[in-house]
Amino acid sequence: MFQASNLASRPQPQTEPMQPMFYRMRDVLRMTSLSRSSLYRRIAAGTFPAPVSLGGAAKGWRRIDLEQWAQNPGGFRLMASCATTTTAQGGRVRQVRY
Repeated sequence: MFQASNLASRPQPQTEPMQPMFYRMRDVLRMTSLSRSSLYRRIAAGTFPAPVSLGGAAKGWRRIDLEQWAQNPGGFRLMASCATTTTAQGGRVRQVRY
């Protein structure tokens, strides 16, 4: 016969919480302790990962880029070069070389 006490006594598998693939501005500011203006200054200098488009006006930072920055904040360099080209349909494409 089924008893609820047997279910409670069984050890439950431990699962790690899922980490998001992308972080929004609020989260990045909290994690880095940088101000918004300092963050944008570092992005312009190429010493902090740039946000990526998540669709529409939404932007976010890749978790992997933030982890790379956290390993070496002073020596981080994201891009070797970046060029924007226009497609035949009029769309703009950013070509980044790492």
